[in-house]
Amino acid sequence: MNQIKVIQVAYATDKGRQLAESLFDGNGDVLAEIKDENEKLSDFFKRNFEEHQPIVFIGAVGIAVRLLSPCIQNKLKDIPVVVIDELGKFVVPILSGHYGGANDLASLLAKRTGATAVITTATDINRAFAIDVFARENGLVITDKEKIKKISSRVLKGEKINFACDLKEKEFTGKMPTDIAEININMQENSTTNLCIPDFYISDEKGKKTFEDALFLYPKRMVLGMGCKKDKSFEQLKAFLLEQYDEKELSQNLYAICSIDVKGSEIGLLKLCQYFGVKFLTFSSDELERAEGEFEESDFVRSKVGVGNVCERAAVLGAGHGAILVKNKISRDGMTLAEAKRRMITIKW
Repeated sequence: MNQIKVIQVAYATDKGRQLAESLFDGNGDVLAEIKDENEKLSDFFKRNFEEHQPIVFIGAVGIAVRLLSPCIQNKLKDIPVVVIDELGKFVVPILSGHYGGANDLASLLAKRTGATAVITTATDINRAFAIDVFARENGLVITDKEKIKKISSRVLKGEKINFACDLKEKEFTGKMPTDIAEININMQENSTTNLCIPDFYISDEKGKKTFEDALFLYPKRMVLGMGCKKDKSFEQLKAFLLEQYDEKELSQNLYAICSIDVKGSEIGLLKLCQYFGVKFLTFSSDELERAEGEFEESDFVRSKVGVGNVCERAAVLGAGHGAILVKNKISRDGMTLAEAKRRMITIKW
């Protein structure tokens, strides 16, 4: 499931308000921020599109469509939007159901209320392989969204999908779908007949002309470790991060943000991860203590959370086997940041 942990909730009627209160009050798996009564619905939708935060709207689908229509960009950038009728009978993902995770969120909310989740995405209802979800969950960048349609169309027709991967350090886990087959890259490059061309290709080499018709996917390798004082806002954390990195660089390379487990419900960090569409990984103090490497230690931090460094250790752990710490701890105003680079790429089917 996509890691949606904080949602923005708005409603159109008093019954919608009552449903929101009963649905989200005191439930910890998804944290809800309710629209301020003084904020216009149109401003609410616009703001959350800009901040890349998922919306749950309790009201009519038609109202939601009119409100979100000026904000739509494309399927890889649009936020998840879910609509629930005011009686709580139907939960309908109407935008970014697949790539953004609105279908998963709708199913979760439907189970909580006993409602019916209205899922219409073809690959989901047919339980078929979805290349965009595969890429998102494995931290692979989709370089040409138009080629997603071609692959999905072939999958739904029951055709075999071929892929190639030339990452030097990689491991595949899980069971490969029966309609997916791996081809030998070296054999294809040395062939004069080009017997088999991959439909998608995983590599660090972006200019691979041999497979120019394939959907090229490359792995995000940047992992950030972050720590912060309690209740640091999304805006503060985002500003701190963008002092060090360009937003485009982060969107193209950031795989995950990592921290200590006591920050697992820190709304600012959760919203920051949702803004960049990345995983939020947390580790216990014991796990952080076992991280390999030389780190800047703080007795004050150890007295508070049981380990002398959070951001550097979390970055290394989140980056996995063979990780390299490429940026040591940076601190400002109760926030810390460090960067590690992934070397081993794990791809899960």
